[in-house]
Amino acid sequence: MSSLARALALISTAAATSALLAAPALAQGEWPSCVQSIKAEAMRQGVPQAIADRAFQGLSPDPKVMDLDTKQPEFSLTYGRYIANAVSADRIAKGQQRLAQNRSLLEALQSEYGVPPQYIMAFWGVETNYGGYMGDFLVVRSVATLACMTKRRDFFTNESVQALRILAMNHMTREQMRGSWAGAMGNMQFMPSTFMKYGVDRTGDGKIDLWNSLPDAFASAANFLRGIGWKPPLPAAAEVILPSNFPLDQADTTVEKPVSEWAKMGVKLAGSAPLPASAEPSSIILPAGYRGPAFILYPNFKAVMNWNRSTLYALSVAILAQQIAGGPGVMQPPPSDDEPLSRDTVIDMQNRLARLTLYTDEVDGLLGPKTRSAVRLYQKKIGMPADGHPTPEFVRRLQQAR
Repeated sequence: MSSLARALALISTAAATSALLAAPALAQGEWPSCVQSIKAEAMRQGVPQAIADRAFQGLSPDPKVMDLDTKQPEFSLTYGRYIANAVSADRIAKGQQRLAQNRSLLEALQSEYGVPPQYIMAFWGVETNYGGYMGDFLVVRSVATLACMTKRRDFFTNESVQALRILAMNHMTREQMRGSWAGAMGNMQFMPSTFMKYGVDRTGDGKIDLWNSLPDAFASAANFLRGIGWKPPLPAAAEVILPSNFPLDQADTTVEKPVSEWAKMGVKLAGSAPLPASAEPSSIILPAGYRGPAFILYPNFKAVMNWNRSTLYALSVAILAQQIAGGPGVMQPPPSDDEPLSRDTVIDMQNRLARLTLYTDEVDGLLGPKTRSAVRLYQKKIGMPADGHPTPEFVRRLQQAR
Protein backbone atom coordinates (compact mmCIF):
# COMPACT_ATOMS: atom_id res chain seq x y z
CA MET A 1 0.00 0.00 0.00
CA SER A 2 1.27 3.47 -0.84
CA SER A 3 2.32 6.03 1.69
CA LEU A 4 -0.67 8.22 0.98
CA ALA A 5 -3.08 5.27 1.12
CA ARG A 6 -1.80 4.39 4.57
CA ALA A 7 -1.94 8.00 5.64
CA LEU A 8 -5.54 8.34 4.52
CA ALA A 9 -6.56 5.08 6.16
CA LEU A 10 -5.04 6.18 9.45
CA ILE A 11 -6.19 9.83 9.08
CA SER A 12 -2.69 11.06 9.62
CA THR A 13 -3.10 14.62 10.84
CA ALA A 14 -6.05 16.50 12.26
CA ALA A 15 -5.43 19.55 10.09
CA ALA A 16 -5.29 17.60 6.87
CA THR A 17 -8.27 15.52 7.85
CA SER A 18 -10.51 18.48 8.61
CA ALA A 19 -9.69 19.98 5.22
CA LEU A 20 -10.30 16.74 3.37
CA LEU A 21 -13.61 16.07 5.06
CA ALA A 22 -15.08 19.48 4.37
CA ALA A 23 -17.18 18.61 1.32
CA PRO A 24 -20.05 16.10 1.27
CA ALA A 25 -19.87 12.97 -0.88
CA LEU A 26 -21.87 12.86 -4.10
CA ALA A 27 -24.55 10.36 -5.00
CA GLN A 28 -23.59 7.93 -7.78
CA GLY A 29 -26.01 9.64 -10.16
CA GLU A 30 -23.93 12.81 -9.92
CA TRP A 31 -20.78 11.11 -11.25
CA PRO A 32 -21.16 12.55 -14.79
CA SER A 33 -21.45 16.14 -13.57
CA CYS A 34 -18.52 15.71 -11.20
CA VAL A 35 -16.37 14.25 -13.98
CA GLN A 36 -17.37 17.11 -16.23
CA SER A 37 -16.18 19.65 -13.65
CA ILE A 38 -12.85 17.81 -13.35
CA LYS A 39 -12.41 17.84 -17.12
CA ALA A 40 -13.30 21.52 -17.30
CA GLU A 41 -10.68 22.44 -14.70
CA ALA A 42 -8.10 20.24 -16.43
CA MET A 43 -8.75 21.97 -19.75
CA ARG A 44 -8.44 25.32 -17.97
CA GLN A 45 -4.97 24.14 -16.90
CA GLY A 46 -3.98 23.26 -20.45
CA VAL A 47 -5.10 19.66 -20.94
CA PRO A 48 -6.47 19.13 -24.46
CA GLN A 49 -10.16 18.22 -24.47
CA ALA A 50 -9.51 15.07 -26.49
CA ILE A 51 -7.16 13.73 -23.80
CA ALA A 52 -9.60 14.55 -21.00
CA ASP A 53 -12.45 12.92 -22.91
CA ARG A 54 -10.46 9.74 -23.65
CA ALA A 55 -9.34 9.48 -20.01
CA PHE A 56 -12.92 9.21 -18.76
CA GLN A 57 -14.51 7.41 -21.71
CA GLY A 58 -16.59 4.52 -20.36
CA LEU A 59 -15.36 4.98 -16.79
CA SER A 60 -17.60 4.52 -13.77
CA PRO A 61 -16.77 4.88 -10.06
CA ASP A 62 -14.58 2.07 -8.76
CA PRO A 63 -16.46 0.20 -6.01
CA LYS A 64 -13.22 -1.33 -4.71
CA VAL A 65 -11.80 2.14 -4.11
CA MET A 66 -14.94 3.21 -2.27
CA ASP A 67 -14.80 0.08 -0.12
CA LEU A 68 -11.14 0.55 0.76
CA ASP A 69 -11.73 4.20 1.58
CA THR A 70 -14.35 3.35 4.19
CA LYS A 71 -12.28 0.71 5.95
CA GLN A 72 -10.39 1.69 9.07
CA PRO A 73 -7.83 -0.54 10.75
CA GLU A 74 -9.39 -2.43 13.64
CA PHE A 75 -6.16 -2.51 15.63
CA SER A 76 -3.29 -0.06 15.91
CA LEU A 77 0.01 -1.77 15.16
CA THR A 78 2.59 -1.87 17.91
CA TYR A 79 6.08 -0.54 17.26
CA GLY A 80 7.47 -4.08 17.38
CA ARG A 81 5.06 -5.50 14.81
CA TYR A 82 5.31 -2.53 12.48
CA ILE A 83 9.11 -2.53 12.40
CA ALA A 84 9.29 -6.32 12.04
CA ASN A 85 7.14 -6.06 8.93
CA ALA A 86 8.83 -3.01 7.42
CA VAL A 87 12.47 -3.80 8.24
CA SER A 88 12.90 -7.49 7.49
CA ALA A 89 16.23 -9.20 6.85
CA ASP A 90 15.19 -9.77 3.24
CA ARG A 91 14.36 -6.09 2.74
CA ILE A 92 17.71 -5.03 4.22
CA ALA A 93 19.60 -7.46 1.96
CA LYS A 94 17.69 -6.37 -1.14
CA GLY A 95 18.28 -2.74 -0.27
CA GLN A 96 22.01 -3.33 -0.02
CA GLN A 97 21.99 -5.15 -3.36
CA ARG A 98 19.99 -2.42 -5.09
CA LEU A 99 22.26 0.26 -3.63
CA ALA A 100 25.34 -1.53 -4.97
CA GLN A 101 23.72 -1.93 -8.40
CA ASN A 102 22.84 1.77 -8.62
CA ARG A 103 25.70 3.28 -6.61
CA SER A 104 27.05 5.67 -9.24
CA LEU A 105 23.61 7.14 -9.95
CA LEU A 106 22.73 7.40 -6.26
CA GLU A 107 26.02 9.07 -5.39
CA ALA A 108 25.52 11.57 -8.21
CA LEU A 109 22.05 12.34 -6.83
CA GLN A 110 23.49 12.78 -3.35
CA SER A 111 25.91 15.37 -4.72
CA GLU A 112 23.05 17.24 -6.39
CA TYR A 113 20.26 16.92 -3.82
CA GLY A 114 22.00 16.11 -0.54
CA VAL A 115 20.01 12.91 0.06
CA PRO A 116 22.09 9.83 1.03
CA PRO A 117 21.65 6.75 -1.19
CA GLN A 118 20.45 4.57 1.69
CA TYR A 119 17.44 6.82 2.25
CA ILE A 120 16.29 6.64 -1.35
CA MET A 121 16.66 2.86 -1.13
CA ALA A 122 14.76 2.77 2.17
CA PHE A 123 11.80 4.71 0.77
CA TRP A 124 11.81 2.47 -2.30
CA GLY A 125 11.83 -0.63 -0.11
CA VAL A 126 9.07 0.51 2.23
CA GLU A 127 6.85 1.91 -0.52
CA THR A 128 6.90 -0.86 -3.14
CA ASN A 129 9.41 -3.49 -1.94
CA TYR A 130 11.86 -2.22 -4.55
CA GLY A 131 9.30 -2.07 -7.33
CA GLY A 132 7.78 -5.44 -6.50
CA TYR A 133 4.27 -4.03 -6.23
CA MET A 134 3.30 -0.62 -7.53
CA GLY A 135 -0.46 -1.14 -7.64
CA ASP A 136 -2.77 -2.08 -10.49
CA PHE A 137 -5.64 0.40 -10.12
CA LEU A 138 -6.34 2.87 -12.92
CA VAL A 139 -5.10 6.09 -11.32
CA VAL A 140 -7.55 8.37 -13.13
CA ARG A 141 -10.47 6.18 -12.05
CA SER A 142 -9.21 5.94 -8.46
CA VAL A 143 -8.68 9.64 -7.84
CA ALA A 144 -11.88 10.60 -9.64
CA THR A 145 -13.82 8.07 -7.56
CA LEU A 146 -12.39 9.57 -4.39
CA ALA A 147 -13.15 13.07 -5.66
CA CYS A 148 -16.73 12.35 -6.68
CA MET A 149 -17.90 9.59 -4.35
CA THR A 150 -16.27 10.37 -0.99
CA LYS A 151 -15.92 13.30 1.39
CA ARG A 152 -12.42 14.22 0.17
CA ARG A 153 -13.68 16.11 -2.86
CA ASP A 154 -11.37 19.12 -2.99
CA PHE A 155 -8.14 17.20 -2.45
CA PHE A 156 -8.91 14.47 -4.96
CA THR A 157 -10.41 16.81 -7.54
CA ASN A 158 -6.99 18.42 -7.71
CA GLU A 159 -5.32 15.00 -7.89
CA SER A 160 -7.66 14.08 -10.76
CA VAL A 161 -6.76 17.25 -12.65
CA GLN A 162 -3.04 16.63 -12.10
CA ALA A 163 -3.44 13.05 -13.34
CA LEU A 164 -4.92 14.37 -16.58
CA ARG A 165 -2.03 16.81 -16.91
CA ILE A 166 0.39 13.89 -16.56
CA LEU A 167 -1.41 12.02 -19.35
CA ALA A 168 -1.04 15.05 -21.60
CA MET A 169 2.56 15.78 -20.63
CA ASN A 170 3.84 12.22 -20.78
CA HIS A 171 1.75 11.11 -23.75
CA MET A 172 0.48 8.16 -21.70
CA THR A 173 -2.78 6.29 -21.86
CA ARG A 174 -4.95 5.91 -18.79
CA GLU A 175 -4.26 2.15 -18.88
CA GLN A 176 -0.54 2.79 -18.55
CA MET A 177 -1.04 5.04 -15.53
CA ARG A 178 -1.65 2.55 -12.73
CA GLY A 179 -1.09 2.74 -9.01
CA SER A 180 -2.56 2.22 -5.57
CA TRP A 181 -6.24 2.46 -4.71
CA ALA A 182 -5.63 6.03 -3.51
CA GLY A 183 -3.81 7.07 -6.68
CA ALA A 184 -0.14 6.79 -5.67
CA MET A 185 2.06 5.79 -8.58
CA GLY A 186 5.30 4.19 -9.60
CA ASN A 187 8.32 2.92 -7.73
CA MET A 188 8.09 5.68 -5.14
CA GLN A 189 4.29 5.93 -5.00
CA PHE A 190 3.92 9.60 -5.88
CA MET A 191 0.50 11.17 -5.92
CA PRO A 192 -0.25 13.05 -9.18
CA SER A 193 0.30 16.45 -7.53
CA THR A 194 3.67 15.29 -6.15
CA PHE A 195 4.57 13.93 -9.58
CA MET A 196 3.81 17.29 -11.18
CA LYS A 197 5.73 19.31 -8.58
CA TYR A 198 8.77 17.11 -8.00
CA GLY A 199 9.01 14.65 -10.89
CA VAL A 200 12.37 14.69 -12.69
CA ASP A 201 13.19 13.53 -16.23
CA ARG A 202 16.64 12.25 -15.33
CA THR A 203 17.15 10.38 -18.61
CA GLY A 204 16.31 13.43 -20.73
CA ASP A 205 13.92 11.55 -23.00
CA GLY A 206 11.14 14.09 -22.60
CA LYS A 207 9.08 11.97 -20.18
CA ILE A 208 8.99 11.45 -16.43
CA ASP A 209 8.65 7.68 -16.01
CA LEU A 210 8.34 6.65 -12.37
CA TRP A 211 7.33 3.10 -13.34
CA ASN A 212 10.09 1.91 -15.65
CA SER A 213 12.97 4.37 -15.28
CA LEU A 214 14.93 4.05 -12.06
CA PRO A 215 16.93 7.21 -12.85
CA ASP A 216 13.68 9.17 -13.09
CA ALA A 217 12.23 7.51 -9.97
CA PHE A 218 15.34 8.01 -7.83
CA ALA A 219 15.93 11.59 -9.00
CA SER A 220 12.29 12.43 -8.34
CA ALA A 221 12.52 10.95 -4.83
CA ALA A 222 15.67 12.95 -4.09
CA ASN A 223 14.07 16.13 -5.45
CA PHE A 224 10.94 15.51 -3.36
CA LEU A 225 12.90 14.90 -0.16
CA ARG A 226 14.95 18.04 -0.64
CA GLY A 227 11.77 19.95 -1.40
CA ILE A 228 10.08 18.81 1.82
CA GLY A 229 12.98 19.71 4.03
CA TRP A 230 15.85 17.20 3.86
CA LYS A 231 19.21 18.77 4.69
CA PRO A 232 22.57 17.07 5.26
CA PRO A 233 24.44 15.93 7.25
CA LEU A 234 22.42 14.38 10.11
CA PRO A 235 20.31 11.26 9.55
CA ALA A 236 16.58 11.20 10.32
CA ALA A 237 16.83 9.36 13.63
CA ALA A 238 19.10 7.19 15.74
CA GLU A 239 18.66 4.80 18.65
CA VAL A 240 19.84 6.22 21.98
CA ILE A 241 20.38 5.12 25.55
CA LEU A 242 18.73 7.22 28.24
CA PRO A 243 20.20 7.73 31.71
CA SER A 244 18.32 6.10 34.58
CA ASN A 245 17.12 9.47 35.85
CA PHE A 246 15.81 10.67 32.49
CA PRO A 247 12.46 12.52 32.89
CA LEU A 248 10.06 10.45 30.82
CA ASP A 249 7.75 13.38 30.17
CA GLN A 250 10.56 14.85 28.06
CA ALA A 251 10.32 11.93 25.63
CA ASP A 252 7.78 13.48 23.31
CA THR A 253 7.78 15.02 19.84
CA THR A 254 6.43 18.26 21.34
CA VAL A 255 9.65 18.67 23.36
CA GLU A 256 12.62 19.93 21.34
CA LYS A 257 16.13 20.61 22.60
CA PRO A 258 19.47 21.10 20.86
CA VAL A 259 21.26 17.77 20.40
CA SER A 260 23.99 19.11 22.68
CA GLU A 261 21.42 19.65 25.46
CA TRP A 262 20.32 16.00 25.38
CA ALA A 263 24.00 15.05 25.56
CA LYS A 264 24.39 17.16 28.72
CA MET A 265 21.45 15.23 30.21
CA GLY A 266 23.38 11.98 29.70
CA VAL A 267 21.76 10.74 26.48
CA LYS A 268 24.12 8.67 24.33
CA LEU A 269 23.86 6.81 21.07
CA ALA A 270 23.14 3.11 21.35
CA GLY A 271 26.49 1.45 21.92
CA SER A 272 27.47 4.34 24.24
CA ALA A 273 28.99 6.60 21.57
CA PRO A 274 28.40 10.32 22.18
CA LEU A 275 25.69 12.21 20.35
CA PRO A 276 26.82 14.34 17.39
CA ALA A 277 28.15 17.76 18.36
CA SER A 278 25.19 19.67 17.04
CA ALA A 279 22.93 22.53 18.07
CA GLU A 280 20.13 21.32 15.78
CA PRO A 281 16.72 20.91 17.44
CA SER A 282 15.79 17.33 18.23
CA SER A 283 13.34 15.22 20.20
CA ILE A 284 13.40 11.93 22.08
CA ILE A 285 10.63 9.35 21.66
CA LEU A 286 9.77 6.00 23.21
CA PRO A 287 7.60 4.28 20.57
CA ALA A 288 7.13 1.14 22.68
CA GLY A 289 7.18 2.80 26.09
CA TYR A 290 10.01 3.12 28.58
CA ARG A 291 10.76 -0.61 28.42
CA GLY A 292 11.49 -0.47 24.68
CA PRO A 293 14.03 1.38 22.55
CA ALA A 294 14.50 5.15 22.64
CA PHE A 295 15.24 7.26 19.57
CA ILE A 296 16.49 10.77 18.98
CA LEU A 297 14.73 12.49 16.10
CA TYR A 298 16.87 14.93 14.14
CA PRO A 299 15.41 17.66 11.87
CA ASN A 300 15.39 15.30 8.87
CA PHE A 301 12.82 13.17 10.67
CA LYS A 302 10.34 15.95 9.93
CA ALA A 303 11.20 15.68 6.24
CA VAL A 304 10.46 11.95 6.33
CA MET A 305 7.20 12.72 8.14
CA ASN A 306 6.33 15.12 5.33
CA TRP A 307 6.45 12.10 3.00
CA ASN A 308 4.17 10.12 5.32
CA ARG A 309 2.67 11.44 8.56
CA SER A 310 3.04 8.17 10.46
CA THR A 311 5.74 8.18 13.16
CA LEU A 312 6.21 4.42 12.82
CA TYR A 313 6.56 4.75 9.04
CA ALA A 314 9.22 7.42 9.46
CA LEU A 315 11.06 5.33 12.04
CA SER A 316 10.98 2.31 9.74
CA VAL A 317 12.58 4.36 6.96
CA ALA A 318 15.30 5.60 9.30
CA ILE A 319 16.01 2.14 10.71
CA LEU A 320 16.02 0.50 7.28
CA ALA A 321 18.31 3.18 5.82
CA GLN A 322 20.82 2.74 8.62
CA GLN A 323 21.04 -1.00 8.04
CA ILE A 324 21.16 -0.71 4.25
CA ALA A 325 24.21 1.49 4.80
CA GLY A 326 25.80 -1.28 6.89
CA GLY A 327 24.95 0.13 10.30
CA PRO A 328 23.61 -1.86 13.24
CA GLY A 329 20.01 -2.77 13.85
CA VAL A 330 18.04 -1.59 16.84
CA MET A 331 19.73 -2.96 19.96
CA GLN A 332 16.91 -2.69 22.50
CA PRO A 333 14.06 -5.06 21.66
CA PRO A 334 10.44 -4.03 22.19
CA PRO A 335 8.59 -5.46 25.20
CA SER A 336 7.45 -9.01 24.42
CA ASP A 337 4.05 -8.37 26.01
CA ASP A 338 3.27 -5.18 24.08
CA GLU A 339 -0.18 -5.57 22.55
CA PRO A 340 -2.03 -3.63 19.87
CA LEU A 341 -5.05 -1.68 21.05
CA SER A 342 -8.31 -1.96 19.18
CA ARG A 343 -9.95 1.15 17.84
CA ASP A 344 -12.86 0.63 20.25
CA THR A 345 -10.43 0.43 23.18
CA VAL A 346 -8.77 3.71 22.18
CA ILE A 347 -12.20 5.36 21.82
CA ASP A 348 -13.18 4.14 25.30
CA MET A 349 -9.84 5.34 26.65
CA GLN A 350 -10.28 8.78 25.09
CA ASN A 351 -13.78 9.09 26.53
CA ARG A 352 -12.59 8.14 30.02
CA LEU A 353 -9.65 10.54 29.84
CA ALA A 354 -12.03 13.27 28.64
CA ARG A 355 -14.31 12.70 31.63
CA LEU A 356 -11.24 13.15 33.81
CA THR A 357 -10.61 16.46 31.96
CA LEU A 358 -7.26 15.16 30.75
CA TYR A 359 -8.21 14.83 27.07
CA THR A 360 -9.98 17.60 25.15
CA ASP A 361 -9.47 16.62 21.51
CA GLU A 362 -11.69 14.65 19.12
CA VAL A 363 -12.67 11.11 20.15
CA ASP A 364 -11.51 9.34 17.01
CA GLY A 365 -9.95 6.06 18.15
CA LEU A 366 -6.51 7.13 16.93
CA LEU A 367 -3.54 6.97 19.25
CA GLY A 368 -2.02 10.32 18.33
CA PRO A 369 0.20 12.81 20.21
CA LYS A 370 -2.69 14.45 22.11
CA THR A 371 -4.01 11.11 23.30
CA ARG A 372 -0.51 10.10 24.42
CA SER A 373 -0.16 13.39 26.28
CA ALA A 374 -3.40 12.65 28.14
CA VAL A 375 -2.18 9.12 28.87
CA ARG A 376 1.00 10.61 30.33
CA LEU A 377 -0.98 12.91 32.60
CA TYR A 378 -3.00 10.03 33.97
CA GLN A 379 0.11 7.88 34.37
CA LYS A 380 1.59 10.63 36.55
CA LYS A 381 -1.63 10.83 38.53
CA ILE A 382 -1.65 7.12 39.38
CA GLY A 383 2.10 6.72 39.85
CA MET A 384 2.93 4.80 36.67
CA PRO A 385 6.01 5.66 34.56
CA ALA A 386 4.82 8.62 32.50
CA ASP A 387 5.95 7.48 29.06
CA GLY A 388 2.63 8.12 27.28
CA HIS A 389 2.42 4.49 26.18
CA PRO A 390 -0.92 2.84 27.09
CA THR A 391 -0.16 -0.71 28.15
CA PRO A 392 -2.91 -3.25 28.91
CA GLU A 393 -2.22 -2.57 32.61
CA PHE A 394 -2.78 1.14 32.06
CA VAL A 395 -6.05 0.46 30.23
CA ARG A 396 -7.23 -1.80 33.06
CA ARG A 397 -6.48 0.81 35.72
CA LEU A 398 -8.16 3.55 33.71
CA GLN A 399 -11.27 1.41 33.28
CA GLN A 400 -11.41 0.81 37.02
CA ALA A 401 -11.13 4.51 37.83
CA ARG A 402 -14.17 6.42 39.04
